[in-house]
Amino acid sequence: MRIPLALLLLAFLTPAGAFEWKSDLYHCTASLPDGAGWQPIEASRAVGVEPLIVMQNAAKQAVFGINIVEKPPGDSVKDPAVVLMLEKMLRGFGYEFIGHSTVSIGGLDWLQYQVRTGSGAQPVTGVVRFASAGGYIFSITLLRGGGQQAAQDVELQQAAASFRIVPSTPIAAAAPTSPAGSAATPAARTAKTANETAPPAPDDEPPSADNSNRRMIWYGGAGILVLLILAKIIGGSGAPKKS
Repeated sequence: MRIPLALLLLAFLTPAGAFEWKSDLYHCTASLPDGAGWQPIEASRAVGVEPLIVMQNAAKQAVFGINIVEKPPGDSVKDPAVVLMLEKMLRGFGYEFIGHSTVSIGGLDWLQYQVRTGSGAQPVTGVVRFASAGGYIFSITLLRGGGQQAAQDVELQQAAASFRIVPSTPIAAAAPTSPAGSAATPAARTAKTANETAPPAPDDEPPSADNSNRRMIWYGGAGILVLLILAKIIGGSGAPKKS
């Protein structure tokens, strides 16, 4: 029983017909409405606001937009100077509002304004929210015409609630590479160093015991022969001459 209920709840919370939008420059994402009648439009650039994405559904007179507030006096919507600047900007766009509230959605604290514009029996109503994140102040706009309330439009509310800040991925430091011609491994370099520092081996092998004995015998015999020759010469030179 729990599984069907979970699936039913998931189907209710997931917007029907939505596509994932992402800004790599400002590191944010949202699930934008993609049902019948929704299409992106080229929003006119207003003073103090940079549009990131604006969607419109002409049939239901609905507009959904994500914007960046340009050059605010601070980087937090809790700053009184920032609040004054935002309210002045809203009035410059022709919006009417009474006060504001703070709502927590998607891990962000939003400064929310219930706005309306136009005159007559069916004015345009909407919700404008501001949140500070990543050094920027983001703005989300939800508008409905035709006597409908944007605050009660499930499709708009789901798109606004899907807004998220995407943490930027740090670039991993590249491993140092060996210069050309020196890609030898540490073991190879160690062996090479040992070969270069080791003293050169002598050309002749050290004499063995047999060679030493033969040389001593040869030197001894040669010495005795020399002594005999010397004795004969000395003895012959001392004998009397015959007449």
